[in-house]
Parts: sequence; structure tokens; C-alpha cells
Amino acid sequence: MKKFTVIIAAVLCVSFLSALLGCFFISRAVDSKKDEALFSAAARHESTVILAREEGKDGWEPFESIGGLRKSYYPISEVGEYLKRGFVAVEDKIFYEHKGVDVKRTLMAVGGYIVGKNRGGASTITQQVIKNISGDSERAISRKLKEIFRALRLEKRHTKDEIYEVYLNIVPMSEGIYGVGEAARAYFGKEPSELSAAEAATLVGLTNAPTAYNPHINPERCLKKRNTVLSVFLEDGIIDGEEYEKAVESDLGVLPRDESRGLYGWFSETVLRDAASDLARINGISDAAARLLLEGGGYRIYCTADIGKQRLIEDYFSDSSNFPQEVLSGLKFAMTLLNKEGDLIASVGGVGKKNGNLLLDHTASPIIPGSTLKPLSVYAPLINEGRICWSTVLDDTPVSFGENGFSPYPKNSPSVYSGLTTVKDGIAFSKNTLAVRLCQMRGVRACYETLREGFGFTALVDGKIGESGKAVTDVATAPMALGQLSYGVTLRELTEAYCVFPSEGLAPEGRSYIKIEDSFGDSVYENETKAKRLLKPEAARLMNKLLEEVCSVGTARGIKLGELTAVAGKTGTSGGSRDKVFVGYTGDLVSGIWCGYADGKTAVSGLSKDHLEIWDEVMQEIISSDGELAGKNFSAEGLLYRAYCKDSGGLYCEKCLFDPRGDRMEYGYFIPGTEPTAPCNRHVLVKYDTEGKGIATPGCPADALTEVSLLYIPERAFPSEVFITDAEFSIRELSPEASGIESDFPYYYAALPEGEYGGITRRKKHFNRACPLH
Repeated sequence: MKKFTVIIAAVLCVSFLSALLGCFFISRAVDSKKDEALFSAAARHESTVILAREEGKDGWEPFESIGGLRKSYYPISEVGEYLKRGFVAVEDKIFYEHKGVDVKRTLMAVGGYIVGKNRGGASTITQQVIKNISGDSERAISRKLKEIFRALRLEKRHTKDEIYEVYLNIVPMSEGIYGVGEAARAYFGKEPSELSAAEAATLVGLTNAPTAYNPHINPERCLKKRNTVLSVFLEDGIIDGEEYEKAVESDLGVLPRDESRGLYGWFSETVLRDAASDLARINGISDAAARLLLEGGGYRIYCTADIGKQRLIEDYFSDSSNFPQEVLSGLKFAMTLLNKEGDLIASVGGVGKKNGNLLLDHTASPIIPGSTLKPLSVYAPLINEGRICWSTVLDDTPVSFGENGFSPYPKNSPSVYSGLTTVKDGIAFSKNTLAVRLCQMRGVRACYETLREGFGFTALVDGKIGESGKAVTDVATAPMALGQLSYGVTLRELTEAYCVFPSEGLAPEGRSYIKIEDSFGDSVYENETKAKRLLKPEAARLMNKLLEEVCSVGTARGIKLGELTAVAGKTGTSGGSRDKVFVGYTGDLVSGIWCGYADGKTAVSGLSKDHLEIWDEVMQEIISSDGELAGKNFSAEGLLYRAYCKDSGGLYCEKCLFDPRGDRMEYGYFIPGTEPTAPCNRHVLVKYDTEGKGIATPGCPADALTEVSLLYIPERAFPSEVFITDAEFSIRELSPEASGIESDFPYYYAALPEGEYGGITRRKKHFNRACPLH
């Protein structure tokens, strides 16, 4: 027994010493200077001003003020007694007695935690001030211990009324409202000194769970909570029995929600989000705390917006008649515009009048990029490495057929395979098979690193267990070659990545603002332009020319912006057509558009007006409104312009002239050293019997023979039937032994269908023999 007592005592001593040691290190980790700065900033009420430039004007123009959610800071003397006494009665009865921590309630909460019962509500008003100014709400013991030490220190530096005044002005009141003054005006149209007991009780009740007790969203729960608070008012002598009976019988009496109150524009919210993130990083605080600083700290933020262009896009998006009728049933659109240096010029996160803050901004929400990823992950890097060029030919045929041999992969859209296809056409017509083959050539890991490290796509995953319990990774062919990412990329990130092309190979780190100054004009943070070279200038120029083909003859050929200035870009669609994306650019501007349904499941199809048409209309207005942006072409400096055979990518030869489809010569751009030098190796001259109307066989009369040039593709061998358009013009070679015919020249099967080709008639029976895949 004595031994057991000694062991218990030793364990308790070790635990006590460990707790003391832990408290010592936690107390040392608390930055009191940072808390003091946050507290002082919270006690201010100066609006932060965002400034921007407008085309045709010199200098900086006020763009928008932020801090509209905390327009007024109320001294404690201007707060009514119901509110002043009510918060103390409900939240912290001994606020004016303790030193920052309610020891009894804290010990009870710890005991509840140990026995597995949640006994919340231990935080004092001082601790709540610490949590609100820091934004630190992590559910962890270490965080709670830090909060306690911080509260104790705050109480040593400030009076109770100073602390309480800040609390009353920053307490969250739902709907993005902070402080009792703004809440009184928003919910009741009154000053905080004018509220009745019932109205004050409504606001006091909100703080416990602002969304759950929001009078606009959950009026019944709000009313029940208000009456509970009124009973506390009665118990603490704030109101008497008669006042209580009158108050609990009254309606909530809140005003209808003012949809325009304190609204920030789409661009300003982006700036606020970015600036808060940077301030949080450099100050070691949470984003929520940094946002609180910005909303009342009197800062000046110099943003990258072009006021005229932002207004133009906002006006277009605010009018739902510019969009297909499906927007009425939940179809969403978003658009972002940057200059080629990566500065955000304009951004709109949704259709219609903006009716709230902190809404879902679809320019900043993950989307599945689909084929818009192909130029970034495979085409541009391989061109930059000199491994492919404009005329490189790959076979647009399935890469695999699955275990059963009847599941061709990948499928194109539409589900047709074209056979021998150049890189130029692969990009223009978004051939999935070519992207997969190029991804295999480069390696999925190299593609992943380019997107992750080169372009900064932060949501990519290199293996993790998803919510379904299955492994998730983007280091695979479908994500890297076809853009079917696990968690997606934001439209803004995707659009920023495309700046690498018009900026001649420099990938910028995008920004929405240039610098932040405090209320005294001193610099707080300089958001300097940053860029890394990912492509050689010649490779970027070549990509411009390739992506120009997308908009002239390819998947975005309906775009008319090219009539005003050179335009390039790439379309993309996620699996099941749930996301439709296009990123297009001119020599100066880069713009992305997305459309899809909020549920992420409904297919986007059969629209009366698609995203390409909307993008085109907006960009035509932008280019037309700025004369300096029109009439430009993409530079071909340093590139060669050469002819080639489009079936081989090699030099055009005489035998290419005899192709039944006609002229197979094309011209394209080449980085010096990658231009075609070897002759065409695909066209083969085949003997044709003009008398028998078929491919010649041994014994055909010599005077009836002529020549036709067909494609020789011996490497094709498929386990199941596939429709390939150029198979009609290809041949297979069989040895004399295999054919049972002795001959001095090769014997070919032809795939020419019945019809007229250059004066040569081909009969259907030969087509059937020659093309067993049909």
C-alpha cells in the first residue's frame, strides 16, 4: 500500500511539473506586443480605402471603402444599459471581478473534458476579445492555454471598460456584422442606446451562435433564445416582472434584410481576401484577425483593378438577360481578366446583382479545368524541351483497350479518331489521345511538378486518402493529360498560368493589389511583381501561334474577337460536362470564363448561349473601348515558317502529291533546329489497276497500271473495332508468302472506300477486304 502511494505521488509530481513546464513554454510563446497591436487596431474605426487607376485618368482614384460592416465605433458611454448589463449577465457575470479568467468555470470545463462531458462556456469576455481580435479559434488545449495567458496580460494593460468597449464593437452578430452599434442599426434601425429590453436581448442572444440564432434565417429559434436571455435579465434585476412579461409577449420586430448594406464589390472582396492573407502571414495571425484589422484600421490599399474594365464586366454580369435561361435554374458563370504580367484587372464571381459579402466567388473556387490543362502540362513543356514541334505527328487512336479489349481509352469528344495527327491539330481540336501519348512521353511526375512548382497550383495532391476512403492522387495520366484533377484549380490560378504565353515564357505570381499603407501613409507591405521563367521566348511564341489555331479553326472557332485583334486560347470540359472552361488571351490581356452548376453534378449542355459566346461579347467590348488593345498580332520573331506533309510531319515530297484526298501540304512555325529535314515516311506509292479498278496484284496488265499514294501505318493493331477516319486511305503490307502469290513487288491491302479519288474509281469489295476494322 505504501509503495502504491509513493507511485501515485510520483506520478502526480511529474504531472504537476510537466504542467508547470508546459505553461512556462506556452506563456513564453505568447507575443504580447502582437496582442497589443491587434487590440489597438480593434479599438479604431477608420475605414480602409481601396484605390485603383482608371483608363484616361492620371493618378489613383478611390475605388471602394471597406469597413462598411463596422462603419461606426461606439464608446461604451453610448451603449444602452440593457446591452451593457445584458452581455455581462449572460456571458460573464463576474467580468468586473476576475483578472481575465474565471477560475471556477475553467476548472469545471477541464473536469468536464476529462470525464468526457462537454462543459463549454468557460471563456470570459476578455478571452472572447482575445479570440475575436486574433481569429484563433482552434479547438486545442494549447490554444486555450495561450488564450488564458493572453487574457491575463491584456487585463494588466487595460481597464475593464476599455476591454468591454472593444468587445461590444467587435462581437460577431451574423450576416458579416460586427459590433452592437452596427447590429442595432441593421436589425432594428436604431442606435444601440435606443434599444428596448427585448431588442437588446435579441442581440445578446445572437453572440452564442450567430448563424443559428439569426432572426432573418431562424426567427423561431431566435425568438426562443431571446426569451431565455430575457429570463436572465429578470433574474439579474436588469428588468422587472412587468417589463419581462411585456418583452416576452412582443414580436422580434426586426427589419427586413437590407441586401445592399455594406456590400463589397467582387474585386474589393478579392483584394480584401488577398491582403488579409498577406497581413496574416507577415504578422503571424489568422486570416480572420487580419481581415478585422483591414476593416477598421484605416489602411490604404493600392489595387491593380482597371476601374473602367471592372465596371464593364460587372454591368454585363449583373444583367441576367445576357446569359442563357439556365441561370434561372442554378447555372453559374464567373469571369476573370488579367494583364499579361499577372495583375488582376477585373473579376466577377457570379451572375446578377451581388447581394451579400463572403459569397461563393466562382473565380476563387476549385473547378475541373479539363483540356485547358493540356497546353500547360504537356504541350508547352515538350515544345520547350525540343521534343516535339508544330508538325510532330502522333496517331489519334486509342492508347489502350482495357482488360477486356473492348474499352478504348481515351475517348475523344466527339468520339471519333482521326488517325495520323499533327501537334497543331491535336491542340486545335483537343485530341485526348495525343495528350495522353505526350503525357506518357514526358512522364506524369514531370507534368505534376510543372503545375505544382512552376505554376503554383496549390490544390494538387500527390497521394492521400480521400473522403471515400480511397487513395486520391493527381500524379496520374487522367489528371495530368486530360485535366481531370482530384480537387481542381481556381479560375484565377488557371488564368494566371496562361500569362506565361503572351509574356514570352515568364510565369507571373498574380496579384490583386500593389501595396498597403497605414493611416499615416507608411508602407505596411509592398506586393512586388514576381515571375519565373518557365519557357524560352521562342517556345512561348510558338505556343501563341498554336493556340491561335484553336480560335481560328479549332474548338473555339466561333469566337469573333479575332476580327479586332489576334486571339488565342484553349477550351476545356470536365468529365460529364460539369464544368465548361475557356481561357483566351490577346497580346496584352488574359481572360478566363467558367460555367457550371453549384452542385458540381449537373451537366452543362444544350445552352441557348454558351460560355464562349459570353466571353467573346465581353472581350469585344473591352478591346473596342481601348484603342491601344486592337489590331495586334502575336510575334513570330525567331521562328521559321516552313512547309511539311501533314501526315508525317516530314518534308513534303512528290509522292505526297498522289494522296487521293488531295494536297497534304501545310505550313507551320518552328523553333530553329526543330523544322522538318527528313522526307515524308508515311506516303507509299501503290500500283493501281485502272482496268480492274483496284489495287494491282501480280498478273495485272502492265499497261493498265498507274500509281496512287496511300498511308503506310504498319504499327496499328487493335483487339476490337475502332473507327479511324484515315484508315480509308491506309494500307497494310503482306509478304508474298502470306498472300500465296509470287511477286517482285509488295502486295498491299487498301482501305479506299468506293468513290472517285483523283479520277480513280475504288470498288466497295476491295474496301471490305482491306479494312476488317469496319
